[in-house]
Amino acid sequence: MVLGPTEGQALMQSLGAALTVIDVRTPAEFANGHIDGAVNLDLEGGGFSAGIAALDHGTPYLVYCQSGRRSAIAAETMVAAGFTQVYDMGGLTAWQSAGLPVVAG
Repeated sequence: MVLGPTEGQALMQSLGAALTVIDVRTPAEFANGHIDGAVNLDLEGGGFSAGIAALDHGTPYLVYCQSGRRSAIAAETMVAAGFTQVYDMGGLTAWQSAGLPVVAG
């Protein structure tokens, strides 16, 4: 399911700790700014498949990248792997354009 940034923020607020937010950008992109509480699983760095293999397939996940291309691929990959609650929030660019906060580090 594809969500916009405000829908993604609402989902984060309603599910709280039950929702895992996954940033699929590179570690360098992640360090420059990410959504608070996000976990970095680099889609194109070679460890994404192994990273998601260790996750609970029944837990809800929200994925995002920089522009939306990688998050769409990540969400499709997760659904194909048997995850049942995957939300694609697109890009951090849209999140920031909506005035929503990011943290560095």
